[in-house]
Amino acid sequence: MQAPGQPPVWQNDPWRGARAKAEGAFSSFRNGTRGLLLPLFTWPLLIDVVVEVVRGNTRGLVAAGLGILLPILAVRVLRRGRRGDTRRAAVLVAVATGLVAMMGAQTGVPIALLLAAGAWLGTRLMYDGAQVEVEPPAPPAPPRPPGPLDEARIRLARISAEPRMAGIAQAMDAVLDDLDARPDRLPLARRFLTVHLDGLDRIAQRLSAGAEPPTSLPQLLTDMETAAEDLRAKLRAEESVALDIQVKVLSDRLRQEGYA
Repeated sequence: MQAPGQPPVWQNDPWRGARAKAEGAFSSFRNGTRGLLLPLFTWPLLIDVVVEVVRGNTRGLVAAGLGILLPILAVRVLRRGRRGDTRRAAVLVAVATGLVAMMGAQTGVPIALLLAAGAWLGTRLMYDGAQVEVEPPAPPAPPRPPGPLDEARIRLARISAEPRMAGIAQAMDAVLDDLDARPDRLPLARRFLTVHLDGLDRIAQRLSAGAEPPTSLPQLLTDMETAAEDLRAKLRAEESVALDIQVKVLSDRLRQEGYA
């Protein structure tokens, strides 16, 4: 048994090392050329395309074109390496073979079906198990629905862009931080946020448009900062009340159970 940290055994054996490298190179070559034999089998149809064009045989030309294009599509499917791609590629080759036999060579339906079945079986025998097929990648997760405070954050970012409203923007940002920590308190502050953010957003838009601020604006912003601090104090008081209730309930429970 090889001890951890030791180099692979084949590194001490040049023949085994050369064999491992050759197998790795062959595996890479096989994966890189996977499916390329399928279009090579259709090379006589290239000559048939020219013949059918000269003869003006539309049906034969369509059959030859499908006989060339469908195997190329099969190669593309085969090289994806997803689960079931070998089966899909075999179906495409079988359809191409059947169409060429029935429409181009006019062999009749039974012979065309027999040839299609042979093409399907040959493709499966050639490529089944030649490469490990994987499940297709999962579809991307849908975008997260906007949270209750996302719109408020966007509006507050517009308000913060106005330097004269930096103070109230910081106060409102602190309110949003508190609500992020305890989203169950959001109903207590929803009306507050709506009224304040609506008003501040409109004021910020007017100021950014070049409006001269009235003399009463600084006092209004100060009052709104005070209201934001009062709301935070109210939210903290609600938390304190909830904590007192929990402590009382737990104390009563411990006394009832005889642990206190």
